[in-house]
Amino acid sequence: MDLVLLVCLISSPQSCREERVLVSYDMSDPRTCMMGAVPVIAEWAGDHPDYQVSRWKCDGSSASRLTRNFN
Repeated sequence: MDLVLLVCLISSPQSCREERVLVSYDMSDPRTCMMGAVPVIAEWAGDHPDYQVSRWKCDGSSASRLTRNFN
């Protein structure tokens, strides 16, 4: 299961991109993912202080891990 984050630069809020974080423990149930996402998001945000997480969702599809820019 991937945790999909929409993150934006704090210094330039219109510069956003999608980040996919592979969750290492079993969160195949979307409800479990939603409950377990908060600490993962907090860790990602702590590791990337120049970004703010604007939105997030759980994604169980087997899509490739791509990063898209929303400029």
